[in-house]
Amino acid sequence: MSTIDLDVRLHIRCDRHAPAVVRTSLQRVGGLGWPLGDAMLVSSELVTNAVRHSGARPDKLIEVRVWVEGERLRISVRDPGERGEVILRSDEEPGGMGLRIVEELALRWGAERDGGHRVWAELPVAGIESFTA
Repeated sequence: MSTIDLDVRLHIRCDRHAPAVVRTSLQRVGGLGWPLGDAMLVSSELVTNAVRHSGARPDKLIEVRVWVEGERLRISVRDPGERGEVILRSDEEPGGMGLRIVEELALRWGAERDGGHRVWAELPVAGIESFTA
C-alpha cells in the first residue's frame, strides 16, 4: 500500500460560515475517495459544535487539522473553549445528531481541554492506493 500524504491546517473564524469553509477546503483536496466525504461530514459536525458551544465570539479562531497517519485519517478541531465546559452530547435537547454521526463514522473520537477545547476523531482510510497533496 502506498503512503497517503495529507495534512490540511485551517484557522477559521468561529462564525456560522465555519462549517462550510471547512467542507469547501477539504473538497478541494480531492483524490481521497469515500473517506473524503466522511472527513468533510465529521469535520463539519465538529466545527458546528465549536461554533455553537464554545462561547467564542465570531472574531475568535477555530483551528482545524486533517491528516493521514498510517491507515487512519485524523481530524482535530480546537476552539478557544471560552465557556469552560465540555458539551459532548445530550439526549434531552433537540438536535444533537452531529456527535451521533461522528460516533458512527469514527473508529475513535474524544474531547479534551488544552488551553481551549479540542475534539478529535479518527476515520479509516484502508483500501486507498495512493494520494499526494
